[in-house]
Amino acid sequence: KIEKAHPQWIRLVREILNDRWSEQISLKEIADLVQVHPVTVSRFFPQYFKCTLGQYARKLKIDKATTLLRNSQLSLTEIAYQCGFFDQSHFIRVFKQTTGFLPKEYKKL
Repeated sequence: KIEKAHPQWIRLVREILNDRWSEQISLKEIADLVQVHPVTVSRFFPQYFKCTLGQYARKLKIDKATTLLRNSQLSLTEIAYQCGFFDQSHFIRVFKQTTGFLPKEYKKL
C-alpha cells in the first residue's frame, strides 16, 4: 500500500501505471503527467515500490497475463499482445523470469 505520507505524484504514478498497464508509456510521459522531472521519478520510484519503474510495469503485465491464462482460452500470442508484449517469445521470456514457470506450465497448475 502507498501511505498517505508519500508524495501525491507517487500515487499518481501508481494510478497511471495501473490504468495504462497494457500500453508502452515512457518515463518522460509519466513525468509530464505527474509534473515531476523524469530523473526524480526514476530516482525515487524504487524507494516507494522496491523495484524499478520497468520492473513494476512488467509485473502488472504478468499479473494480467496470469489471469488470462487461468480464465480464458486465448492463445499465448493473443495473451502476449493483449498484455502489451511485442511478441510471444518476449512474453514467454518475461513470464518465466517473473514467475519461474513457462506460461503453458502455469496454465496446467
